[in-house]
Amino acid sequence: MRKFQSLFVVVALFLVACTTDPYKAAIKGSSDVSQAVSSAIKITASYYSAGTFNDAQKATAAKYFTIVTDCNMTFRKSVVDVHNAGKTGVQAFLPIADGFVSCVKNSAPVVSDQKVSNVLKAVDAAMNGISLAISNAKGGQ
Repeated sequence: MRKFQSLFVVVALFLVACTTDPYKAAIKGSSDVSQAVSSAIKITASYYSAGTFNDAQKATAAKYFTIVTDCNMTFRKSVVDVHNAGKTGVQAFLPIADGFVSCVKNSAPVVSDQKVSNVLKAVDAAMNGISLAISNAKGGQ
């Protein structure tokens, strides 16, 4: 449980951070999602080895992490493409962030197990925080 709490602290710090421009905010958000997935995988593995998660719970979490990672890769590529096209404003990057969230929501497995849901919450928070970070970015308006 302690690992899980520290993961939420990292996500909270991400949400408070102020970035210089929307592009950097988007790239930082993508990196933060990757870190949240990495931490959640470690927590899932720990829970599984301790017997807290069974095979089905582990498989559900793994499927979710794969979907988030695939959507994150698409998000990052789109952000870089928009940046390379010379677009700098918040409005250039917000639709991409919204697309990232939609990509995950439209593909993710339904999670009714509270233990699994708790592990996924930090990943969701990091992912949903990208739009907020972009919106609050300075410059590039």
